[in-house]
Amino acid sequence: MSDNFSAKETLAIYGECATTITFVRDRFLTEEKTFPRMQEAVDYLKSLDAPPLGIVLHIRLHGRNIPFDRDNVAKLMRELL
Repeated sequence: MSDNFSAKETLAIYGECATTITFVRDRFLTEEKTFPRMQEAVDYLKSLDAPPLGIVLHIRLHGRNIPFDRDNVAKLMRELL
């Protein structure tokens, strides 16, 4: 995780972007869910009973996907209420 990563700044920049969560439940089951806004994706992750084995958030911006790894996703979940 980058020491310079800021959850609040990330939300300010990408908060209105469509966001897809790719998560791994076990070795054989991978799921994807897409949300219209980043905050909704983070709220969904917070609501899960058991944390998935792997998580990647993909922000859709200008036709490109910007991935956020598990460490940065964890920081988003901690810092964004």
